[in-house]
Amino acid sequence: MNILKSSAIYSFFTLISRIFGFIRDIIFANFLGTGLIADVFYVAFRFPNTFRRIFSEGALSSSFVPVYSKLLNQPNNTSANIFAGNISLILFFITCILVILSEIFMPIFISILAPGFIENSEKFNLLVNSSRIIFPFLILITMCSIYSSILNAHGKFALSAALPIVLNIVLILAVLTAHYFEENILIMLSSSVIIAGLLQLLLLIFSIKKNNIQVSFLNKFYKDGLKKFSKLFIPSIFSSGLLQINILIGTIIASYQAGAVSYLYYADRIYQLPLALIGIALGITLLPGLSKKIKNKSNAEVFPFIEKVIIFSLLLAVPAAIALFTIPNIIMEILFQRGNFNEISTTSSAQALKYFSLGLIAFILTKILTPIYFANEKPKPPLVFALITVITNTFLSIILFKNYGFIGIAIATTISSWLNIILMYVHLHISGLFTHSKKIIIPLIVITIASFFMGILLFFSAKFYLKLIISSFFIKLILLFTIIIISIVSYIALISLYKPFSYASLKLEFLKND
Repeated sequence: MNILKSSAIYSFFTLISRIFGFIRDIIFANFLGTGLIADVFYVAFRFPNTFRRIFSEGALSSSFVPVYSKLLNQPNNTSANIFAGNISLILFFITCILVILSEIFMPIFISILAPGFIENSEKFNLLVNSSRIIFPFLILITMCSIYSSILNAHGKFALSAALPIVLNIVLILAVLTAHYFEENILIMLSSSVIIAGLLQLLLLIFSIKKNNIQVSFLNKFYKDGLKKFSKLFIPSIFSSGLLQINILIGTIIASYQAGAVSYLYYADRIYQLPLALIGIALGITLLPGLSKKIKNKSNAEVFPFIEKVIIFSLLLAVPAAIALFTIPNIIMEILFQRGNFNEISTTSSAQALKYFSLGLIAFILTKILTPIYFANEKPKPPLVFALITVITNTFLSIILFKNYGFIGIAIATTISSWLNIILMYVHLHISGLFTHSKKIIIPLIVITIASFFMGILLFFSAKFYLKLIISSFFIKLILLFTIIIISIVSYIALISLYKPFSYASLKLEFLKND
């Protein structure tokens, strides 16, 4: 399966998932707003969900897929089956130990990860209780991540992208049930996370069996495979999960400001959509094919392949970043402003989104460039860069938070992400792992110009929208989609003047690299 088709499948199901996610967030905003319960649940859910994003969208895929894919190419799949079983059992026992320790020491754990909650005893106790219910989700989602990686290595990307739909539906049902039957909404939400995790795992097990994929749990160890995996896994936690680690740091610092955790959460939910559709989709689908190409050690084939993926990602990422920067208030207002989510919530979340949007391109490029290292089995450089980035982000977040509040956290995350990309790109060039050709310059100019004019159109469309007095949610939603569609059409019209950006040409280019 070619990279364009694979990423399109992954993006499609991710889009469906994110639509359900937005419906979930609209309902959450209405019933929870940005108050105490919202802050508590978002922090409690943030911790295991951070692991989900790191594992399923980065670490496990980056470290497991290259080793597993190579074993699959061997005449006998026995080694691949044993290796998959080994990793499953090891991660299961590790996460079980982590969960048990966390349950016992949860108050201490919360004191470290949400120090701003300590002063409010009610808020702190609610967070401890909610976290104890939610944290076993870590075991379930880790197993889901490894089984998703197995399916991805076999070219089966649909289910892993669609899995969050289950979580979103279960959470929606939980909050509605709690509201209409007057149950404890925090307990219902926390419990529903575990139920969703179980359902997701069962679906993956069913899919693996349906596709006749073998996972051997025999008392054997594939030592060579485990060594290669361990060599890649720990570095990939930091490098592939860099953005999530920075967000977690931001959550810790934001706990000192009332409502800040919620503001950052809603902003995160918006910019995660293009990140998932573009960066994560391309990154995950890129790795198996890239590993095979690098095995042949042909830079003449590998470099143009990577270059085309970068161009394709920027083709989508640049206009997305400009759109989020130009109309963040309109997006937040239409999607979330109702019920307990007031104008202050809208304005504050929109400010965070605006500064996060400046880093969107860097976030996406990280997902594209990181697999190059892991496909080459060179995990140390991205680990070093990730550590530098995390330290920089932490330092800047603390400094800027003192002066600008939660906005400083968004700014720090953006700056540190661009630092990571610069370090990574320079190193790739120096080390000879990737060097782009001059052919990349003209496409980038075309993308920039087209995106600039699209941004101007969005700016004036936003001015027109803000002059209107509309109370109906559906009319507002229609207007938002109209503005977005007009902008997309104008962007496509402009880039299509450059013939290599026609759909047929793009499809042909990617098919060449099958």
